[in-house]
Amino acid sequence: MWSKILSVFLAALIVCLPITAKADEAPPPKAKPILTELSGRVTSLNRNQHAPYAGILLDAEATAKILAERKFLGLQYELKLDLEIKKLTAAHDLKLGLLQARFDSLSGKHDQILKIKNDEIVRLQEIVKDRPNSNSEWWLAGGFVIGILVSIGVFYAAVEVQK
Repeated sequence: MWSKILSVFLAALIVCLPITAKADEAPPPKAKPILTELSGRVTSLNRNQHAPYAGILLDAEATAKILAERKFLGLQYELKLDLEIKKLTAAHDLKLGLLQARFDSLSGKHDQILKIKNDEIVRLQEIVKDRPNSNSEWWLAGGFVIGILVSIGVFYAAVEVQK
């Protein structure tokens, strides 16, 4: 029984009492300097001569290797950049060519459809010009005659039904 009460009491304390944690922000990581940004001193030393300052002593071969590597990395990045630019240019040229071909195709298709439509309009106008008589007067006269005959027939049928 006491354990249940204690667990409910502790749960209420956890919910009711806010806990704040304070911490210092981590300093941003320092970027390593690039070789061109380094500003150090260079001094040549002969054998058995003391160095004028504390540092790393490199022989001529190590120095040449560092300088050659620096030059090589610069050329390598220039080549990579040039390659990526050429890849992107080729991809965009391909897309542009495909879109241009599609545009030309649709433009030609539109021109052909428009020509067919105009030819059909001209053909239908020629057909109408060849037959100007639509015989509408005869249709009107026929409609009157048929209407009169139907009226007479209905009248005759009504008279016969009454007899």
